Amino acid sequence: MKGVLLINMGSPLSRKEMREFLFNMFTDKAILPFPKLPRTMLALMISTLRSPGSWKKYELIGGSKLMQSMQLINDQLSAELGSDYVVTSAYSYSRPSIRQGIETLRAKGITDIKVITMYPHSAFSTTGSVQTDLKSVQQRYPELTIQELGTYGEDEHFIAYWVDIIQKAIDKNGYKKPTLVFSAHSIPQYNVDDGDTYVEEIKTSARLISEKLGVAHRVAFQSKIGRIKWVDPDTKDCLKAMKAEGIDEIMLVPISFTNENLETAYDQGCEIVPYGKNELGFQYICRVEIPASHPELIAILKNLLAKA
Repeated sequence: MKGVLLINMGSPLSRKEMREFLFNMFTDKAILPFPKLPRTMLALMISTLRSPGSWKKYELIGGSKLMQSMQLINDQLSAELGSDYVVTSAYSYSRPSIRQGIETLRAKGITDIKVITMYPHSAFSTTGSVQTDLKSVQQRYPELTIQELGTYGEDEHFIAYWVDIIQKAIDKNGYKKPTLVFSAHSIPQYNVDDGDTYVEEIKTSARLISEKLGVAHRVAFQSKIGRIKWVDPDTKDCLKAMKAEGIDEIMLVPISFTNENLETAYDQGCEIVPYGKNELGFQYICRVEIPASHPELIAILKNLLAKA
């Protein structure tokens, strides 16, 4: 019997968990690349100051849907794989943690564990962080064979996944010739300078999806925090430029995610889309919502396992 561990960032389900989630995130060296003591002190300060406001955002969007989505994907993949596999989920900043997820599989007598992250593109702050955690768990349990199966931003099923979702959104909104704005979570510019391939991977996925749909596209980045230099262009700045060019049908595509979360439902739905309508005067602008699961997403996961 083999184990499959699906990994995502996680999400708070209560006000108390909000602070814990933020603390766990900002104590991650992949997020704050500082020595342990100042990083811990900063994480404590950030989580204390930001948790009330962050939780209000979750309340505005009706709470996080990420955990429910992960459970559905977990159940559907398990049904597809059959009794030869045990599928479970774990999270970088919520419970169960990555270590707890692997220990759950180990307790069932499973020593061969395949790990798939729900991040389509590699980045120091996401897949890099997961790899660091997996290395730590591997050292703790050397008898286990833990294999992380990589990303899938160019996988044919990933392209088909977004083509289907976007086409349905085009039909639903009655758009004739939309321009897609692939709005990905931003990363610090210093990561790119150090060799992070995330931005180029995002651009490749966006190009492949747009070519299949036969529509124009732009790539932009959102959800920046702090005063450091982040990769450009910012999504709002991108919209400003498009307005000046006379483009009038805009669809925001959350290309770097496979589950609805705060960055999609709040940052895009409650900030960027209203900004486009109210500040810039776009009549036709919307965001593409991510379904809780999708047949092509399950196909991506099965394909990764088949190639392992």
